[in-house]
Amino acid sequence: MSIVGEEGRIEVAVPFNAPPDRPTRIMIDTGEDLFGGGARTEEFPVCDQYTLQGDAFSRVVLGEAPLEFPLEDAVLNMRVIDALFRSAERGSWETP
Repeated sequence: MSIVGEEGRIEVAVPFNAPPDRPTRIMIDTGEDLFGGGARTEEFPVCDQYTLQGDAFSRVVLGEAPLEFPLEDAVLNMRVIDALFRSAERGSWETP
């Protein structure tokens, strides 16, 4: 997956379902030059992302940690997803 912006780009080789047996890497490039002079790689340790998610959820349910993202975020995310589906059906821009 590539994310390109005015100040550089980010590349993620495996954006979903990170491999459970090796670190995840992302490349961040400021676009300093054409030869990758502004590029650096960030590495994240091996983990089971579903276990981490389940553990975080359990801590909130048990009252050991605050809810990191409010429920309103989920509603806003669904509005964006619904707008994407409408856009695909109609072939036009849709506002969430």
